[in-house]
Amino acid sequence: QIAKRRGGRRPAYRRTKRQIGGKNRQLFESSIRQTRSVLESSRREVPPEGRSAKQSLYSMFHVKHLRRERFGMAELSYDVAVVGAGHAGVEAALACARLGLRTIMFCLSADHIAMMPCNPNIGGSSKGHLVRELDALGGEMGKNIDKTFLQSRMLNRSKGPAVHSLRAQADKQEYMKEMRRTVENQENLTIRQAEITELLLKESEGEREIFGVRDAAGTDFFARAVVLCTGVYLNSRCIYGEVSEDTGPNGLRNAGHLSGFLRRAGVRMLRFKTGTPARIDGRTIDFSKMEIQKGDHPVIPFSFSTDPDTVQKEQIDCYLTYTNEKTHDIIRKNIERSPMYNGEIEGTGPRYCPSIEDKVMRFPEKERHQIFIEPEGLYTNEMYLSGMSSSLPEDVQIDMYRSMEGLERAEIVRNAYAIEYDCIDSQQLKSSLEFQTIRGLFSGGQFNGSSGYEEAAVQGFMAGVNAAMRCLGKKAVVLDRSEAYIGVLIDDLVTKENREPYRMMTSRAEYRLLLRQDNADLRLREIGYRIGLVSAEELRKTREKKLAIERETERMEKSFVGGGEETNRILRKLGTAEIKSGVSLAELCRRPELSYESLRALDPDRPELSAEVREEVEIEIRYKGYIARQLQQVSHFKTMEEKRIPEDIDYAEVGNLRLEARQKLSLIRPDNVGMASRISGVSPADISVLLVHLEKRRRKG
Repeated sequence: QIAKRRGGRRPAYRRTKRQIGGKNRQLFESSIRQTRSVLESSRREVPPEGRSAKQSLYSMFHVKHLRRERFGMAELSYDVAVVGAGHAGVEAALACARLGLRTIMFCLSADHIAMMPCNPNIGGSSKGHLVRELDALGGEMGKNIDKTFLQSRMLNRSKGPAVHSLRAQADKQEYMKEMRRTVENQENLTIRQAEITELLLKESEGEREIFGVRDAAGTDFFARAVVLCTGVYLNSRCIYGEVSEDTGPNGLRNAGHLSGFLRRAGVRMLRFKTGTPARIDGRTIDFSKMEIQKGDHPVIPFSFSTDPDTVQKEQIDCYLTYTNEKTHDIIRKNIERSPMYNGEIEGTGPRYCPSIEDKVMRFPEKERHQIFIEPEGLYTNEMYLSGMSSSLPEDVQIDMYRSMEGLERAEIVRNAYAIEYDCIDSQQLKSSLEFQTIRGLFSGGQFNGSSGYEEAAVQGFMAGVNAAMRCLGKKAVVLDRSEAYIGVLIDDLVTKENREPYRMMTSRAEYRLLLRQDNADLRLREIGYRIGLVSAEELRKTREKKLAIERETERMEKSFVGGGEETNRILRKLGTAEIKSGVSLAELCRRPELSYESLRALDPDRPELSAEVREEVEIEIRYKGYIARQLQQVSHFKTMEEKRIPEDIDYAEVGNLRLEARQKLSLIRPDNVGMASRISGVSPADISVLLVHLEKRRRKG
């Protein structure tokens, strides 16, 4: 059959055998025998549609040797294959390559690596925490945005430090170009533009194990671990009004084959939806009618490795306008033309990032909604309408935009649209982001059912690190909820039923006063160093910073000022109560009217410290009691996390467990009792029963 498809010629590998003689022929035949042995012992779990397992096996064998003849086998064998080159994919690939593993990263378009298809910014509430944690561990996103931002702001400054979040407006094109430059120049990393359609699976020790991927051309790429970071491209469909197109974001091609393969392999898939606003020509906007949103001075960099002096530059303004009753009337009159409301869209959308039609219909009492006008780049006129994602028809879109102040003459460059796509039920993953049922297969990003660039990036990084750890024969790296927002995010994904795109929020973190964005390096640099992605020099700087904070905090606690006339004169000037006897500088710093900086006049012996050290000292002193309380809570949390659950436990043997708890525990397979306690459907009584069972098992040995 193969000969017929080739016009009557012999298959390529048979011709090659005749052409090769002597020792080379022996080596070639030996290689073929070894490969045949591997393939014949590998049971293809899911043959491609229309072909039997036997035909698939022979086809794979033939293609493999054809490619070996043309390209050389070494070029098609890797340690790690990363499928996808968005924010998750690049972090996964860079982590693996930097750990010395031969890595290949597949993308649908090499011109759109780390593309920002929706909002033109990095960070924001809780998301800024994720980026700084990623940077502390050795990731790339923070460094990249520091090189390509247009404006930077620290959000929530009027609130406590736990919710302060850095946010930077990005130049989309420059962000992509800079990230592509980084990955193209990374040692051990190969970029390949190709659609992956199948995974290569085999049986190993009674379990399925991955050993590579296959692209749409039939080429097999062999790898010891694979990381899926497919984003919103699997069977994606873009919709607005009556228009429905089987494409990825921004009109890029989608990936139409891998979803089917995964379903046939037994992977539980979900259908989610997200959306993006229109892009408006900035030349048609009257900015004089809008509120100006300026950036911060001085700028705080995202990366702990970035020299603060290098990010102090002229910034581009953003603007704020509002919808009004006329806007809302236009939406209400045309709501039946919205695919979200006429049944055209099947996927579940994000609860915490609703479309403008959702806002109007769900909150009829609101007279207006904020709309931020944000530049897409330095050398483009396109402006992003943040807060106004929609899937309404084009004519309705233009009417509602022109009903708003400053947008009366607005012209659309790109329509708003909704996009629905396939993703997985993330409860199928371990805390390492490895599939429970397929060894060596990891997953990260929106493919796991999350939303947002930042959530994707940290998942991709952790999945890549753990794929590398597997190849290196090392223990998986798992951050818990008391260590990082990353730990909260992943724990929520693998333990909770997420039936909508998951979005990170500060309220999800129980220990958020400990998990601030400002101390991410103090929390995670050591872990990044142990992984191998943080240099000794970076670790040294972090240790010096930590020591400086501890010394200054101790000095403030032990330094006292008396209640003399000069002291009280300064205190009156600072707007706070006088003192009658000696008080420590730390006690004064805890007064709400005072700060570390304002006490300089009472503290002549103060050492010269960096701004970031001064900030940490003030937080440590001012929130000492709250921090101590959360540390006690963490201690209890750690006790539960340390109670490991054996991998081979059979929950059917755990007596007195409720049926729902038994089913959930069997499905999710938690690593420890703490993780089990956070599974919806598992009650405190179920945990008590489980603890008794584990103790009995321990005593039996």
